[in-house]
This record gives sequence, C-alpha cells and structure tokens, in this order.
Amino acid sequence: MKKKVLACLLSCAMTAALLAGCGSGSSDTAATDSEATEETTEETTEETADAAEETADTETAEGGRTFGYTYWAASDFFSTIGDTLTEEAAKNGDEVIIVDAQQDQATQLSIIEDFITQGVDAVFLNPVDREGIEPALDMLNEAGIPIINIDTAVASLDKVESYVASDNYGAGVQCAEKLIELIPDGGEIAILDYPANSACVDRVTGFTDTLEGTNFTVVAQQDAEGKPDPGLQKTQDILQANPDIVAVFGANDQCAQGAYAAINEAGSSAVVLGVDGSPEGKEYIAEGGAFVATAAQSPIKMAQEAMATAYAVLNGEEYETEIYVPTFIIDESNVQDYMDGWQ
Repeated sequence: MKKKVLACLLSCAMTAALLAGCGSGSSDTAATDSEATEETTEETTEETADAAEETADTETAEGGRTFGYTYWAASDFFSTIGDTLTEEAAKNGDEVIIVDAQQDQATQLSIIEDFITQGVDAVFLNPVDREGIEPALDMLNEAGIPIINIDTAVASLDKVESYVASDNYGAGVQCAEKLIELIPDGGEIAILDYPANSACVDRVTGFTDTLEGTNFTVVAQQDAEGKPDPGLQKTQDILQANPDIVAVFGANDQCAQGAYAAINEAGSSAVVLGVDGSPEGKEYIAEGGAFVATAAQSPIKMAQEAMATAYAVLNGEEYETEIYVPTFIIDESNVQDYMDGWQ
C-alpha cells in the first residue's frame, strides 16, 4: 500500500512539472496552476490514505487467520471433521490447512514443523501416536501456537489448550450393554483393540468394565490397528483358535468391518459391534447381518466444538479444557434414521 501511495505522489509531481513547463500564460497563471496542483496532490494523498485505512479495516473484518489440522489416517470420520472445521472457519473469513499423516509418526512431526513455518494461528491435532507426538507438542508450545487435541488424547494433556472428543469410555459401555441385551446368556467373545490410540483404549476399557460379573469371557484380544485389513486377518486367526465365539467387539467401525468380513467368510454365527456410526457401518447394520450395532460419534459436533474453542483461546475468552460429546447406539431399530452420511 505504501508503494501505491508513493507511485501516486510521483505521478502527481510529474504532472505538475509538465504543466509548469508547457504553460503559455503569464508567471501569475503558472503560480496559480502550481497552487492548484499542490491542492490536488494533497487531496489525492488524503484520499489514498483514507482508502488504505478502509482496506485495512475490511481485511481485518474479513478475518485472515489460518489453522492447521492433521489426523492419524484417512477416513470419512476425519474428512468430515476437516470439512466442518473449514466451514466454521470460512464463516469468519479464515482458512484451514488439512494434512493427513498417513498413519506415520515421522510424517506427522514433519507436518507440525510445516505448520509452524507457515505461522498458523492454532493447530487441531489428532495424533498418530499419543506418546510419540510429544516433540511436536513441545515445538508448538515453544512457538506459542495453541493446540486443540481432537478425538485421541495425547499422553501429555497439560501441553494442549483443550481436548475435544467423543465420550469414548461411554461408547464402550453402550456396546457392552447392547451385547448383554442381544445375548443375555453370555459366551466367549473377542476384542479388536488399538493400544496406540487412546480413544480406542478408552472404548475397550468401558466395554470390559461393563462386562465384569457377567457370563461373557474374553478369549482373545488383538491389535487390529483400527483398519479393515488387520481386522479381517486378526479375526480369521481368532476364529480358527476360538470357533465358538459369540461376538467380536471392534474398537472402531473400520476394524469391525474386517471382523464382519471374516465372520461371513467363516460362516460363523458371531455378531459384531463397533464404534463410530460410520456410513459403512450403518450400511452393514441395515443389511440385517452379523454387524448388529455401533456406538455413534458425531464428528460434525466435535469439529464445531473444537473450532469454537480455538476462537475462544485466540480471543482471550473462557473455554473448557476438556469437552466430551455423547455417543449413542445405532442398531436395526433406528439405523434408517441415520443413513445420510455422518451425524
């Protein structure tokens, strides 16, 4: 803007010089023209300054903040969070840079370094590894960039401004209660967990705590990494060793989908329960087969809460350091009410 003002002043000065050099009138006329030119130059300078102030005010009113969002692996769930964060930021003229860490801790650390270099105003973080992310937290803290931890808690919650997640423990409780309702006599069951992910750990804990004192026995618990393929392979192994299991609990819908495929392939009568309320999980439930229930999360609500918290932090307003969005069971009785994408 300063360059534009300078260019304007130079242009006006050149015009004044030309007028003085080409004038055919008397010296009085030249003087009058010079005075007029000075007045015009002053008016132009004032108008330019006013315009600059108006432009600056407009830019401030329209926003200009940039947020970074990185998550552990590609899925509809995290894409929905990203889309919602983007929509919420756009309401204030701001933007969100979204980068998938591709389930690689080193990649996520590099992403965080890039965010710092780009000078983002805040970071929304879903860690690949709750403990391995520690160096990135330190870098962000040192750079003075607020961290809103989403879905999966980092090991050091004291290094983030706020943690926004589903009630993951409650989701496990709801799945266990549903299992007891479906199979009141109990039996042998298997669990597909993901120890590196705190959300999955909390779900499994809620599930097993609720089954204490019942007739259910956990005969196998395997790390399915929260993905369909490992879920398929682990369940195949479990079924070979434990053909009489009556149920498989997946710590998320993705690994539960793998279990569903393995159960169908083996012709087992076992049922599958997951956590997410994903579009794919709901489709399987609607088919009326082995996938009988999922404890539904709301990535849309989580993202809205996360963005509102980020703005509160940046604006020096009060905010909650922990926010838990309730989950609920989706089964054959209500699945048709939630078939349109994520809730």
